[in-house]
Amino acid sequence: MKSTYSVIQRCLAFSCVFALAAGNSFAGGIPKPLKSRFVVGDPVWRELPIRSDFQGQYDKSWQTAVNTVLENNFDVATMDKESGYLRTTWNEGVVALNGNWAYKVQVSLKMVYTPGDLRATPPTAPVVEKIRVQVAGELTEVDMRRRKVAAAFRGYDQVLLQNLFQDLQGKLGAR
Repeated sequence: MKSTYSVIQRCLAFSCVFALAAGNSFAGGIPKPLKSRFVVGDPVWRELPIRSDFQGQYDKSWQTAVNTVLENNFDVATMDKESGYLRTTWNEGVVALNGNWAYKVQVSLKMVYTPGDLRATPPTAPVVEKIRVQVAGELTEVDMRRRKVAAAFRGYDQVLLQNLFQDLQGKLGAR
């Protein structure tokens, strides 16, 4: 019984040391200007409930969201007002990096709404419930001597996501 317990203790200790070492070497690979803003992993969606005076105004909510993305210096790649989806082109000018690193981000918006019925009597307008926001990011280091990718990370920019979310919240969110 005692030997099983000590084996489990050693395994746990080894796992903790390995996790800390892997985490430190992994975090060491990301350039300093991005360590506080870039999160490695799947990009997250943040949801912003729409305030009541905008819920019945789909067109105005949509245009406000589009304008907010454009005001943050992004260009639209795909936009479908009917489905409520927008995705920008990759923007490489968010953070300037030195050396062989490249960083780019892309914004996606999705309007969550209940469709209206124009054939109903009286006709009903779509009701906007919330906007979902995502800021995906890619970070790449190129080994110029070998002419190949030395490191690559996918994730999201938490600073840009928060700033965009706050901007949208100020225009469309609850007051």
